[in-house]
Amino acid sequence: MKIYSQILFFCLLTATLCAQKAKTEAVKYVDCSQFSVIGKYHQEDNYNRLPAKFEKIVRKEVWDLSLNTAGVSVRFRTNATRISIKWTLLTNEKFPHMAWTGIAGLDLYTYKNGQWNFIETARPKDKTSEYLIFENKNAEYREYLLNLPLYDGVESVFLGVNESAEVTKPKENYLLNKKPIVHYGSSITQGGCASRPGMAYTNILARWLDRSVYNLGFSGEGTFEESVGQAICEMDVAMVIIDCNPNSDTSIIYQRAIDLVRQVRKCKPTTPILLLENYIYPDDAIFPENTPVFRDSKNKLQHRKWQKLSAAYDVLKKEKIKNLYYQKGDHLIGDDFEGTVDDSHPTDLGMFRMAKVLHPVINKILAK
Repeated sequence: MKIYSQILFFCLLTATLCAQKAKTEAVKYVDCSQFSVIGKYHQEDNYNRLPAKFEKIVRKEVWDLSLNTAGVSVRFRTNATRISIKWTLLTNEKFPHMAWTGIAGLDLYTYKNGQWNFIETARPKDKTSEYLIFENKNAEYREYLLNLPLYDGVESVFLGVNESAEVTKPKENYLLNKKPIVHYGSSITQGGCASRPGMAYTNILARWLDRSVYNLGFSGEGTFEESVGQAICEMDVAMVIIDCNPNSDTSIIYQRAIDLVRQVRKCKPTTPILLLENYIYPDDAIFPENTPVFRDSKNKLQHRKWQKLSAAYDVLKKEKIKNLYYQKGDHLIGDDFEGTVDDSHPTDLGMFRMAKVLHPVINKILAK
């Protein structure tokens, strides 16, 4: 019994000393740009979604939004017992309908039991912030995924780890060894209004598909543009998703959708292309000019957008454009109209529902 007590005392003393060491050990800062940055297709030393030359190619509004880091993430490996995130934003934006943690925060995942597991969100305090994710953990090597802000850009991102920790590029190829998907769309695609970056549906899909997604969601500016098509043509991707109905007036959807698909097909002869309809907003469903919500209704804006995109798809199919697919907008965020924060932008619930609908659709297309 005496020996057992001595062993127990020794173990408790060792644990206490280790914990004290972890608390007192100096912190070193490691620049995240030296690790595996995913979700952008160029090799420039920044976290922007488009390379610098596109400032003169796309409209100013699109370029400014491309500096937001939606869909951009960092993959790394470390045995750190303590991790904090220190980052500096480009603009320090705030919106009344979206959590600041989604606009300007970062969230950290680790790979365990065959899937990515959420740990904590780095919450912004100002243009430059530092947030302690965890401390006093065991020094086990783990694979990590750090998602960057959805509606702001970053000048820099640093990991603050205990001085004895090793931080390297990933050892495992999670999210790294498959061709990405590019998803061109609206503010919904960009991530509005997820509560944190990892809950944007494109980021959810990336984790589920084990492949990164180039997020070309531009808030209010996703309108089937040829200039964005030029960027898509430069990307080596497994699939192209075009999701521009939410931002596009009915007068432009038909012709621009046709032109954009033709443009992409010319530069990517075999890459699958998926045209995605918008979903119905709650106020269109609740106040539909005293008529029920039917797909063939002609007097509701969102339905008219469906009709324009569907007509474009029919023309393209008649042109025998292969590997072209179409996904209807029904049920994308559920049928109870509880999936948005402001009538149009999804909450985390709406984002999760979108990912759940699109995941099998994308898997089926890629399997072909």
